[in-house]
Amino acid sequence: MTRASRRQKRRMFCEIVHEGRAQRAIVLDVSRSGLFVQTSARFAPGTEIELLLRLDANAEPIRLRTAVARQKAVPAQLTQVAHGGVGLRILEAPREYYHAIGEAPPWPSARGRPAREAAATTPTAQPKPRFRVRVKQREGPRSRILDIAAETPERACALALVAVGPGWEALGADRA
Repeated sequence: MTRASRRQKRRMFCEIVHEGRAQRAIVLDVSRSGLFVQTSARFAPGTEIELLLRLDANAEPIRLRTAVARQKAVPAQLTQVAHGGVGLRILEAPREYYHAIGEAPPWPSARGRPAREAAATTPTAQPKPRFRVRVKQREGPRSRILDIAAETPERACALALVAVGPGWEALGADRA
């Protein structure tokens, strides 16, 4: 299975803002649909986070609205060789972000309007049910449980596999 967007390695300083508290962190890679941020902070999947990102050391930070797609925990004794942090899915970002990474904005509207503007003209959708999806490595001992919002258990399994990347298999999904 392939990722939704091509990742680019970038090192940029940022601030994670959640529930009125800010924490400094470092962006390690970016894509059209998300970022990986090195941090010791822990967040549940689906948690919405505001990210203040400095594209240039002298520029004002830009604001991205994101949601936690995955958490990567690393034991304290391994932090020098492995990076723990959070994978963030972009919910809303300004044009400057896409311009800086050399990508076109992923606006789904046929008229090219931002997703938020397009959504304002469409009927409000019902919230999707949440599922706890169990996944495990195909050739390894690791397993995880992800909290995924989806229409069906099958769709939740598919979304979980996209979130964890290649080399994993879904064992099942239960209503959360």
